[in-house]
Amino acid sequence: MPNSSHPSGKAPTIYDVAHRAGVSSQTVVRFLNGFEGMTKKTQEKVRRAIADLDYRPNSIARALRTTSPRRILLFVHGLQHAGPANIVAATHSAAAAAGYGLEIVPLDVANVEAGRRLILETDPSLVAGALALAPTPEMERIFDALPKRIPLLREVNGDGLEGPRSQGPKDPGTRLVVEHLHHLGHRRLFLVEGPAGWSSSERRARSAIATAAELNMQVTGRRRGDWSAASGFAAIRDVQSLGGATAVVCANDDSALGAMLALSQLGLRIPEDVSVVGYDDISTAAYMNPPLTTVRVDFEMSGRIAVDRLIALMAERTGQEVQRTTEGPTPPQLIVRSSSGLAPNPSA
Repeated sequence: MPNSSHPSGKAPTIYDVAHRAGVSSQTVVRFLNGFEGMTKKTQEKVRRAIADLDYRPNSIARALRTTSPRRILLFVHGLQHAGPANIVAATHSAAAAAGYGLEIVPLDVANVEAGRRLILETDPSLVAGALALAPTPEMERIFDALPKRIPLLREVNGDGLEGPRSQGPKDPGTRLVVEHLHHLGHRRLFLVEGPAGWSSSERRARSAIATAAELNMQVTGRRRGDWSAASGFAAIRDVQSLGGATAVVCANDDSALGAMLALSQLGLRIPEDVSVVGYDDISTAAYMNPPLTTVRVDFEMSGRIAVDRLIALMAERTGQEVQRTTEGPTPPQLIVRSSSGLAPNPSA
C-alpha cells in the first residue's frame, strides 16, 4: 500500500519524490510532463516513489503548457528577519509542490532606486511569473509602475495578499493580543513598534491603538524599532519610560526578546510585574525565558495561496481557465505562554 506519511506531516513535494527516487527534481518534472528521453529504470524509480509517497501534482500547475518556463521569481526584502524568511520558505515549498523552481531576488528597501534598477534589469523571458513582497508604499509604487511583461502578484503588507484576500488596514492578530491582555486585567500598554513606513508595522500599531481605545485601555508610550532584538532592548530605557504600563506589546518576537532582557535588567519580573507579548511565533519563542506569548502566522498557507494565485494568473494569460486549489488565509492564532499573566492589581 502507498505510504502517504511525510516526516513533517505536510503533503509531499516534488523534492520529496526526487529524494525517494534518488534523482533530481528536474527529472521528476520531466517524468510528470511525459518526457520520453528517460530510461525505463529511471521512470520506474520515479513512478514507485510517487506511489510510495502518494504524491499528487498540483492540478493548476499541470493545466499549464509544459513548454512554459518552470521558474518563478520572488522579489524579497529583509531576509535577515523572521517574517520574510518564513514567507520565502513557505513559497519555496509551495512552488516546488507545483513543479516550479524559485529564484530569489533580494531587495534593499532602504535603497529604493537600487531596487528599481534591479527589478527592471531582470529578464522576464526566462521565468513564468513573479511574486513580490512590497513592505513599504515606495516598493508598492515601483511594482505598480512595472510594465506587465510577466504575471506579477504582490504581497503588500507582510501578512496578507493584495486584492480580495488582503486582511485590510488593521491587524487581527494584534487585536487578539490586546484583548488577551485586557482579559488579564491590564489597562496600560507600552508599544515596541516596527520600522516606520512598513505596512505590517503600521497595521499592527494602528490595531493596537484602536483596540486599546475600544477597551478603555491607555497606551502609555511608543518606541520605534527595526524588528531586531537590539531595538527591542533599546526601547525599554528605564522603568519611568514605561509610564506605568503593565504590559509591553512588541511588533515581532525578536524585539520582544530584547525587551524582556531589558525589563529583567531593570529588576522587573515577567509576567509578575509586566507582561510581554510578541508576534510571528518564531521557532525559539517557546524556549525564551519565560516562554513567549505571541501570534502565530500560517506562513505555509500564505505561501500556498501566493503560488496558487500566481499560477492562476499565468494560466489566464495563456487563455486557460483553472480552478484555484486553496482557500483564504488562515486567521492568526494567539499562542498563550507564560510571558503574559495577570496584571498587578488588576482592575475590573
